[in-house]
Amino acid sequence: MNGSRKIKASNKLSIRGKHRSTKMRRMIPWESTLERDFIKLLDFDPTVIYFEFQPVRIDFAYKGKKRKYYPDFLVRKNDYKDYIFEVKAFEKSKNEQNVLKFQVGQKYCSENNMKYVVVTEEDIRQGYLIENLDILSEVREDSISKRVMNEIRRKLIELGEKASIHQLKLACNDIDEAVFECNLYYLIYTKEIYTDLVNNEINENIIVERMQG
Repeated sequence: MNGSRKIKASNKLSIRGKHRSTKMRRMIPWESTLERDFIKLLDFDPTVIYFEFQPVRIDFAYKGKKRKYYPDFLVRKNDYKDYIFEVKAFEKSKNEQNVLKFQVGQKYCSENNMKYVVVTEEDIRQGYLIENLDILSEVREDSISKRVMNEIRRKLIELGEKASIHQLKLACNDIDEAVFECNLYYLIYTKEIYTDLVNNEINENIIVERMQG
């Protein structure tokens, strides 16, 4: 496995930056807003235990010239298999050079017992998911309370394990509203409480329910 590529600063033709990963607990570089949003999905995905941005270099030839390909993300999941994810805008996914890179990436993964996956905005930006994750991930761990979370869980069970956020808040009327919101959002983000984050914007009317198992 060859070394990672140095990330250049933004310019007028491209936007680059870094995103604070809640899972990796450090800043992860990105070279497009689509890559930035994919980092948010990796953070939220409970099957992902580790990921890194462009740590692999694959050498290949294109039109008689030597090329270097740095796939976007190396991801390790809880099945302890390694995956390489290439993030690409759908309109660019059929580009001749990109198709060649995909083939090169697939060959590399086949030879190294890894899986190669191309994802586009259709996979990443589903419904309200990214916007909702932006809200949920704002909650800091030092602002949550085990006592408050246990109370929210208990009240949700009393409500039949399913209720709107508004109903649940009324049931937890002895908890400060801001404290209630922080702790509920943390429970949703950590998937202890479920709600449909793709089809609904987070608001008091959405239904939350206790995760089973």
